[in-house]
Amino acid sequence: MHIPEFRIQARDGRKKDGDGNPVTKKGDRHPNIINGYVVWETVQLADLAQTKKLFPEYKSMHSQVLQDVIQCVQTTIDNLCLT
Repeated sequence: MHIPEFRIQARDGRKKDGDGNPVTKKGDRHPNIINGYVVWETVQLADLAQTKKLFPEYKSMHSQVLQDVIQCVQTTIDNLCLT
C-alpha cells in the first residue's frame, strides 16, 4: 500500500477563527507522515469512500459510525503506546 506524503484538503474546514474565517482552507496541504510515523487516523478517515467501495458490507453503515470507530481505535493505540 502506498501512502502519499501529503493530502490536499478538498474543502474549507468547519472550524472558524475569531473573524469567522475557516481555520483550514481548500487546497491546504497536510502531512500524512510526521517524524517518520504514519498518521493512520487521518489516512483512514480520508479514505473512507474507497473503503466503502472495496467492502460493500460497509456501505450500509453510516459514515459517522465508521469515523467514530477509527477515532476510538486511534485513542486506544495512543493510550497503549504513550503509557
